[in-house]
Amino acid sequence: MQQITLQLDLAEIQGDLLIGMQKNAELFIFFKISDPPRFKTRLREYVVRRVTSARTALERERRVYERRRQREAKTEAWMALNLGFTRDGLTQLIGSNQPRLDPAFERGADNPETIAALNDLAPAKWTRDFRSDRIDGVFLVTGPDPSFVTFHGNALRQGLGSAVKIVYSEMGAVRPGAERRHEHFGFLDGISQPGIRGIMHRLYLSHEPDQGRPGQDLVWPGEFVFGYPGQDPNDPVKPGPPPDMAASWMKNGSFMVFRRLEQKVPEFRRFVAEQAARLGMDRELLAARMVGRWKSGAPLELAPLRDNSALGGDERRNNDFGFGDDPDQRKCPYAAHIRKVYPRDDTGGLAEAQRHRIIRAGIPFGPEVESGETTTKHSRGLMFVCYQTSIERQFEYIQRHYANNPEFVEGKTRPGGGAVTPGYDPIIGQAPGQGVREMDEPYPNYPAGSRRTTLQLPQQFVTLTAAGYFFMPSITALRTVLTS
Repeated sequence: MQQITLQLDLAEIQGDLLIGMQKNAELFIFFKISDPPRFKTRLREYVVRRVTSARTALERERRVYERRRQREAKTEAWMALNLGFTRDGLTQLIGSNQPRLDPAFERGADNPETIAALNDLAPAKWTRDFRSDRIDGVFLVTGPDPSFVTFHGNALRQGLGSAVKIVYSEMGAVRPGAERRHEHFGFLDGISQPGIRGIMHRLYLSHEPDQGRPGQDLVWPGEFVFGYPGQDPNDPVKPGPPPDMAASWMKNGSFMVFRRLEQKVPEFRRFVAEQAARLGMDRELLAARMVGRWKSGAPLELAPLRDNSALGGDERRNNDFGFGDDPDQRKCPYAAHIRKVYPRDDTGGLAEAQRHRIIRAGIPFGPEVESGETTTKHSRGLMFVCYQTSIERQFEYIQRHYANNPEFVEGKTRPGGGAVTPGYDPIIGQAPGQGVREMDEPYPNYPAGSRRTTLQLPQQFVTLTAAGYFFMPSITALRTVLTS
């Protein structure tokens, strides 16, 4: 690794960006600024001092780690607060002469151009209350349980008073018991996060100097927060230039993408069972080949035919693999979700893959599936959140050029030869007009064989029901330029 002095100002960066706010529950409060002068005053005098910094989040993370190491069951009731603004919100705060930021941010998540580029569901079909008025910003309030978070969310609303109108709010929460850290389809989530150079402390260091945990490549922080070196586009280890900033107050800030993703769980389970029977294979194996991991978190690259729960739950092993040694998709299909959205060493080189990384910080929402619920009765899914310094090059690139592109990964062959069209990501991939998608080779040819199979997906099991692009300013920007 190139030696470079890297000092992140964690006291200036909001806590959810690089570290993640500790949370069992998270309240999303989407608001419209009703009275800009009053809002600025209340923000500066009441809210800013309550905003959780990355330094605080990191210290809490260390305390959580130490408790786990000491096998202490007790946890602390931490409240955390972060906030961001849409383009409209920044206009309310600093006027129509504000500098133009990321092109995708300027367009917005509900712009027809964005919708067409990502094959998203039209905003007219999104959650009605979310689209009932202009959204200027979002507060993220987190804590140990929904009642605790609700109390602090209500206190925040009272503190802001008539300065804002709440357009939409929703609570997310981790799933109960053994399903903790699993999303609603049942898969362990949040495994493959990039490590951040400059803050990966010794608790997580692997034997490799350019990794945090084994298999967790360290990425330069400028990919996620402004004012620091980004990735060298030609070298996965060396630093590149810091991302361009349209204004100096963007330093220590980041862009947040929010997507409310509704999951059709009973329909997904039924589809997997029916298709597994058609193909003559185990249903859990088919689901794993759609995702690229077993529900335990064990990757197909290391457990290609049967689950290994010990491997899946081991943070030092469950992400330590590449795709380059699986050139014929014998272990993991080219179109499997995790192979699509983070191809690692599969194509174009690792340096290229690292230029499109994101930090995910979402949380499930909605009730558990009821006994006998064969068709979705209640809205449930994932409040997807990710951070980056270029929405266009990071989140949108992953969705558009990876998940939604049936040709990606390009130039691949199947066992016995012959070109492959991998197909769509079967979990989050979207075809134009919500059309039928296909995925190549759901049935495994491992360790040998050349059976050709195709999985047709006539419906989406993950549906976009709300979305927004936000800028998460530094704490100083909140205290000064945005509230002056």
